[in-house]
Amino acid sequence: MDSPTPAVSARYHAFDALRAAMMLLGVALHSATAYSTFPDVWWLKDPVTSRSADLFILFIHTFRLPAFFVMSGFFAALLIERRGRQGFLENRAARLGLPFLLGMLAMYPFLKLCSVYCWFLTRDPYPWQRTLGWLAQGRLERSIEPMHLWFLEILMWLCFAAAAFAPALDRALGAPWFLRLLRSRAAIPFWSFLTFLTLLLTEVGILDTPHNFSLHAHIVAAYAVFFCFGWGLYRHRDSLDAFHRIHPAVLLLALPCLYLAGGAIDRQLAVRSVRDWFAFGASAALNAFMAWLFIFALIGLFLRRCSQPSPRARYLSDSAYWLYLFHPPVLVLVQMPMMSLSWPAEVKFVLGLACALPVLFFTYDRWVRPTWLGAILNGRACPSGLPAVSAPAPLPEDRADSPVLSPTCS
Repeated sequence: MDSPTPAVSARYHAFDALRAAMMLLGVALHSATAYSTFPDVWWLKDPVTSRSADLFILFIHTFRLPAFFVMSGFFAALLIERRGRQGFLENRAARLGLPFLLGMLAMYPFLKLCSVYCWFLTRDPYPWQRTLGWLAQGRLERSIEPMHLWFLEILMWLCFAAAAFAPALDRALGAPWFLRLLRSRAAIPFWSFLTFLTLLLTEVGILDTPHNFSLHAHIVAAYAVFFCFGWGLYRHRDSLDAFHRIHPAVLLLALPCLYLAGGAIDRQLAVRSVRDWFAFGASAALNAFMAWLFIFALIGLFLRRCSQPSPRARYLSDSAYWLYLFHPPVLVLVQMPMMSLSWPAEVKFVLGLACALPVLFFTYDRWVRPTWLGAILNGRACPSGLPAVSAPAPLPEDRADSPVLSPTCS
């Protein structure tokens, strides 16, 4: 297991696209959080809020990171097979740890000061003076948190564990039971039950988000289920056709689940002093089922629709990591001036995305893709513009380098 193996010829365009899509959905999710009634979910809270923003956040949160961690487990198994455990850990340090540190240094001070200013803006006639006073008290360094980069910390913990227990994971998840279960109708209920057990350790029955750098074992355990499923998929990668039987129409089942889960969460938030066990259990069960329903349906959909090379899909896959890492400062700068407007929350949400995305794509194309930043995030620096995609070629050595993507320039 420690020795690298020769590069294989398979290339997983569909999984590159799926993982990138989950990153891009994160930008949309955070555009909505400013207008949610949920407290403390974004750097600023617009005076205009909407329940539709709450439902949108709950909907995206249910499956976005679970699907991402499934893909991460898949590519982790691929990379550790090809490079061995030492090469895998070196790669993860460069592709996960370095962006995490650079992102914290570059974005946290700006975002925190914007957050403090916006808080005083709605409560005090002198927000700038109060913000400077807050800064003079030395509170900036005392309130440091992992921001939206917390998922990289969780992924690093899982990668360390995967490197340590890779042979055991291969034996357990490469066994025939995994494939038999994958091809059976019991697959979604089985994995939903495992996730349901992890959600019983959460606050309101949904996947928790850490707000500090402590090791939150229950959060790591929840995402470990998805990561391990992805690892098992790689061990049985010749049987991915099992997902073709999952029709996207099954996602219609998620609509009543979303409505019921939202009600269960509201019921819990209304009275936090006493645990409503029925609402908590319902929320955990419904969110677990929705997560795996979407995972199976999305994998099937992307395998059917995105398995062929495409310049546009490749470019989106290449850019998604940067767009997710850097989107909070851009979104906050767009959202702050709109706080004084009485426009509907839905209009502000769409306008925020419409203004932020062109800026993010421009910065990626000019300042990231062809530079050393592109080498860090994408595995190599590439020329600006759409890549030239030819017929499927053998998988180059750098294809598994990125934590989110697997890019090449041609």
